[in-house]
Amino acid sequence: MTEKDTENKNREELSSITVVRRVIVFVILLIIVFLGIPLWKSTTTIHRAELPIVQVKEHSISLQDQIHYKIPVYLDIPNSLVCFIPQAQELLDKKIYNEYPELKDFWAIELRKIDDNIDAQDDYIVKFEYLPSPNNEEEQDPTESFFISPFSKETRITITDNVVRPKKVDEFLSIVLTEYIFKGEIEQMSDIVRGKNHDSRNLVMPYSSKYNIVISLLSENGRPINWEIEKALGSFELIFFKLNHFANFTVTSQIQYYSTLTYPPNYDESKQAFIIPESGLSTFVNFGDWNLITHDINPSINFILYFPEANYNSKPTLIENSKTNSFLIPQWGGVVIFNKDMKTEGSDINENELLPVMETFASQLFQLLGMPSQPRSPSIKIDSLSRTMTHKNLKQSLENLEALLTLTNSLNEISIPELTKIYVEKSIHYLEESINELNNGNFYLSMKYSSQSLENSDRAFFEKEMVQQAYFPSEHKLAVFLPLLGPLCSIVSIGALKVIKDIKANRNNKVKKE
Repeated sequence: MTEKDTENKNREELSSITVVRRVIVFVILLIIVFLGIPLWKSTTTIHRAELPIVQVKEHSISLQDQIHYKIPVYLDIPNSLVCFIPQAQELLDKKIYNEYPELKDFWAIELRKIDDNIDAQDDYIVKFEYLPSPNNEEEQDPTESFFISPFSKETRITITDNVVRPKKVDEFLSIVLTEYIFKGEIEQMSDIVRGKNHDSRNLVMPYSSKYNIVISLLSENGRPINWEIEKALGSFELIFFKLNHFANFTVTSQIQYYSTLTYPPNYDESKQAFIIPESGLSTFVNFGDWNLITHDINPSINFILYFPEANYNSKPTLIENSKTNSFLIPQWGGVVIFNKDMKTEGSDINENELLPVMETFASQLFQLLGMPSQPRSPSIKIDSLSRTMTHKNLKQSLENLEALLTLTNSLNEISIPELTKIYVEKSIHYLEESINELNNGNFYLSMKYSSQSLENSDRAFFEKEMVQQAYFPSEHKLAVFLPLLGPLCSIVSIGALKVIKDIKANRNNKVKKE
């Protein structure tokens, strides 16, 4: 083989190697472009579901205008006095809106004539009773009065000639309705509309659709005590039944012994009792030693029946300036100190002894849930609580959704899962349903929908996949992928440059030969 043949053979081998190298580089580039880059993009691109921003903003702006509370009050009057209703309605509206102009077109009482389908347990009824002036001048003239039933929503108004003759019955009716029956609700609604905090002492528990009620008997020493708590809880069942549209309540009870006080009370010889000063109530509950922690995701309302050791010595323990010997702990629960002479009255706490305690706990529960203090009727209080809490829930739902939108707009790299979008859409759906039912007068159903709207807005904001991605910026991605992509890109780039260099060299050689 001549030298020329050898040279030609080397050139052919070199040419074939060059072709293979070019093919390899070309294939690698194709893999990178059509497989690597799409795969990298799909694995690193953050999914951001499209949220209904327009709907949330529209509801936030027009929520106040969409809501119209209309509370029907049925007047039990003769048919001949039906003409009295429009005049009384006009005076009632004037009285409300002159004092609370922010409630106009938002909250109203509608006076109606009673019919056969109205029930005092479900509807507001006002019955009138007329007492004429006595014929005998020596007899004292009767006075106007009213009585709000503590067992229903019925109110009886007694009128006399003092209001009948000057035609002031409508004025007396408006006073009873606005200053006694609905006074607490009107004030709370006014504060909500104006954005003012009605709960100045921060007593009210944050709203939840589920609560744990924990009733504890704490004994200061280790002597065994029996209490008929199961029987006494029957008084709570009716309250929970009436509140079933508001929230679900789970009740548990327990007994704990050796629950000693951090600061024992001093004995007052003049009162023959141990006295706990008002200044010492803040340290009464020994959170460090008493096992009062409930490991549950739902908020707990705690009620403590404290049994002092002094009961075995026939010496009561009293709270200073307390008629019920109890006190309230804001956003936590209530405490009742139970006194009983164990030497003469036995060692058990029976149902009759627990009934006054349960009444105190019920009163404390109402305060912790945010019910108005007046009137005494639990039915009216629960109604007022439902209506005010419905509006609070709707406002809070929209605030949660607005906060979610602000978060997603400010963090462009945060993930928005499809589940978050579903929760947002559900929240808006229940919000709209709640408003519709509210405007139709179905306040209990509206309360349920508002609770579901709030619950879904919370789920949307705290959806775990979105929260996990909130702290995964692009710098983290660079730190993860640079060790992998750096060497690969450098090798491919050098190979590609070498191929380009070979192509240019071949072209230059051909030009020279020509």
